[in-house]
Amino acid sequence: MTQFSFFKNQKYSASEQAIIDYLSRIDSFTNLTISQLAQATATSNATIIRLSRKAGFTGFSELKVALIKEIEEKKFTKQDVDFSFPFSPADSLTEIEQAMANLYQNSIQKLHSQIDTQLLLKVAQEFISAKRIFIFGTGDTGLTARSFINKINKLNIYPIFASSNNEQNSNWNNVHDGDLAIIITYDNFDEALKKYGIPTIHQNQGKVVAITANPDSFNLKEINYLIPIPNEEGLQKLATFYSQLAFEYVLNLLFSIIYRELALR
Repeated sequence: MTQFSFFKNQKYSASEQAIIDYLSRIDSFTNLTISQLAQATATSNATIIRLSRKAGFTGFSELKVALIKEIEEKKFTKQDVDFSFPFSPADSLTEIEQAMANLYQNSIQKLHSQIDTQLLLKVAQEFISAKRIFIFGTGDTGLTARSFINKINKLNIYPIFASSNNEQNSNWNNVHDGDLAIIITYDNFDEALKKYGIPTIHQNQGKVVAITANPDSFNLKEINYLIPIPNEEGLQKLATFYSQLAFEYVLNLLFSIIYRELALR
């Protein structure tokens, strides 16, 4: 039985759950139509469309593409990786090394299969044309953001690390028309930034890019570009192995696209 990532963290009706259970039992979706699925699960087209939208898709066609993509991804990934606690103290050194290798291999495969490079291209173009760039990120994410800034400086682009010295509350007021704000957060992020910062940036006509594993935590009307990453790491974890690798992957890919765009000019 296949467990699909986009059906997690939601409550479903009995009819919707029947559809999920059916989809988890079959291996091929290529020729599956919405009418066939409705008949096989004793539900309706409307219920399937409602489920698709609840899972984050516009309709059944988009859901089916995601089902096929995730099935293909799972063929090449190890299924028993724990992204929050990849190993235990009882494991041998060899087992720890193998667990970390599995974690990184699975993480890269998941990110590779789900990141939208065309979306990153649009963000890269905004990055190049922006008057100023403000990057928000705290804790371990802040360290990853600083590493990205160090790389992008080599392309003669100098973003402002807006969360430095707890100054993000004043820095969001400085983002105006022509500026770009990059907000990097895995799950929950600063309530003040959420409640006051992003609305202020939006009101000042600055553009906002959010890189996150929790898209639902944002008001999408205030976000110009949303870059979602697979949500695999729990609140309780040994360390931020997966989340920081995910951010590094996305930011390194963004750097590479910006480099390409500048080189082609």
